Amino acid sequence: MISTTWVTTLLDTGRAYKVVFPDGAGFNPGYRLAKDPSYPGINRDYRNTLHFLENLEPDIWGGHHTEYFDLEGKRKRAATEGVNTWIDPEGYRRFIAGKKRAFEDSGRSGNGSQEVASEVKEILAKE
Repeated sequence: MISTTWVTTLLDTGRAYKVVFPDGAGFNPGYRLAKDPSYPGINRDYRNTLHFLENLEPDIWGGHHTEYFDLEGKRKRAATEGVNTWIDPEGYRRFIAGKKRAFEDSGRSGNGSQEVASEVKEILAKE
């Protein structure tokens, strides 16, 4: 699994905003995580990716699917709210938490359920 997450700093009227475009937390159809894994170490890669993304803590974030971060809604609100529309650290936290839940749920769906579920519990226990 290879992905690129982009991180940059945006300056606006003297204020710096951390901007993140996360990638690598979704599951492509056909990925096998525990039972006959798609490749050795796939679970570790997902755990590491989710941990990395979780620790970025951006002010502003985007994604390769605009529905992830409500691009249309934010564009409409930006006309009256300005840059504050785009500041959404809580939305990012919810997005990553959802990806972690999807990873955990993949373990309950018959895809090597016990192995993946126990690995996810281990990840969450470290928080």
